[in-house]
Parts: sequence; structure tokens; C-alpha cells
Amino acid sequence: MLVLSAVAAMVLGALVTLAFTGPRTKAPAARPDYAAQSTPSASQLQIAQANRHQAAAWIATQVLPGTDIECDILMCDALQAAGVSAGSLLVMQGTTQDPLGVSVVVATPAVRNQFGSRLASVYAPLLLAQFGSGPERIEILYVAPDGAATFDQSLAPDRAARITAGEQLLTNKHVRASAAARNALLAGNVDPRLLITLSALAGEMSVRLVAFDDSSPGAAVPLRGAELGASAPVGLSAMMAFLAAQQSSYKPSQFGKVEIAGGQWVVTVQYDAPGWMGLKGP
Repeated sequence: MLVLSAVAAMVLGALVTLAFTGPRTKAPAARPDYAAQSTPSASQLQIAQANRHQAAAWIATQVLPGTDIECDILMCDALQAAGVSAGSLLVMQGTTQDPLGVSVVVATPAVRNQFGSRLASVYAPLLLAQFGSGPERIEILYVAPDGAATFDQSLAPDRAARITAGEQLLTNKHVRASAAARNALLAGNVDPRLLITLSALAGEMSVRLVAFDDSSPGAAVPLRGAELGASAPVGLSAMMAFLAAQQSSYKPSQFGKVEIAGGQWVVTVQYDAPGWMGLKGP
């Protein structure tokens, strides 16, 4: 069975990779004394709590386990309650100057107040998901290891490479795509890990691209999920075996057979966030 280590060497260019780097520091017990704010209303507290709950649930199910995450004390508590390991969390202290050393920062109001505009303009340029709106919103941000300016410069060539890879996939005689799936490929909106996986899969069997999807509310990032069909049930089982055999970053975080509208059975595939923007890989 073809595995993706061979395919990865054939993909386009050496593009930026969203790496999971930085030391993992266990969340300390001490609670920082943030600058005094005006007393929030009961409704504001309820909104903030709901946003934290939704953000914590999303991170627990969508972010790669072991990814280093910086958060304020209340958000870190919510993340631990949702099942995120304390060893992956770094509590923001009142003296913290920057979010370097982690891969993801959870931008609650306290975090935004402390880092200001530098958070997005210097350190964490990519929005992975957003919960709520207005001043109580919570943003899940990717921290670019080489800084926001370098990351921003890579966006256009990364998208161009994804478009080229999508075009090549659509020329494969073993691939059939719905109109929506075709549009996503031609727009460069599909995660590179999916592009690489599908290219390898189509080398072994016929693949029907039913849809690409994602679970990144409020964010415009490459789609990390897909629904894949086959001409016969045995084809779905072969897809499952293929996915289970993949290694490292090319193995999906979740995959399985599900029944969708119209009684159609498909294989669903999903990769964890943050993921990659370019095709080089880790």
C-alpha cells in the first residue's frame, strides 16, 4: 500500500509549515493579578462564560493534542475542564511580554488588553476560530514562529500552490468531484494534508469527492475535512484501511464511515488544527 512519505517528496515547493514548536510548560497554580477593569455586568459575565465554554470545547476536539497553548487563568481552567492536558497550557502572567514559545494563543479580552495590537500584527496573524463577537469575543490564534510579516508574505504563494495541486487532482482519471468540491479545490481552499492524501489515495482506487468541510467558526482557513465516496461499499473499506496505514502528520485525526443525506455512505476525514498553509509539510 502506498503511504504518504513517498508522495510528500513530490509536492510543490518548499513552503511555510505551521509547526508545533515550543516548550511545554505546565500551567502554574498562581493566578496573575491583571490590571483592574470596570466591573462587568451579569450579562457580560454570562456571555464571557459561554464563549469560554465554546472555545474550550473546540480546542479540545479540534487542536492537535500536545500543542502548546497560552491562555489567561480562567481560559486555562476551562480548557482543563474540557480535557486539555495541563502540561500543554501556559498561563499568561501579568509580566508576560509576548506569546512566543507556544503555537496557539487564546485571545480573550484579558490577553488582548495585555498584548494590544502587537498580538496579531507581530506574533499571531492567523485566526483559527472565533467565538462570540464584540469585546467579549474569544479568538483562537496561531503564533507564527518567524513572525507575522514573514507569515503574511507566504500566504499568496501558499494559496497558488494549493490551487495548482487542486487542478492536478481534478485531472486524475480516478477522481470525480461534486461542483462544490471542485470549486474549493480550484480556489485553493483545501488543506495541504488533504491534497496530499487524496493524491495518494487516487493512485490506488477511484475516489468521489462529495464535499470539503471544516469546523473553524469565524475563520477563513484551508478546509481540514472531507466526505469521500466510492462506487461500492468495498471501496469505502479500502479507503479506511488506506487512511489507517498513514503515518505521522498525514494520518487524519478522525476518520470513519457515516451515512449522509439520501442514505449515501461516505468516509469522513478530518485533520487537526492549526495544520499547514503550504505543501512542504513538517
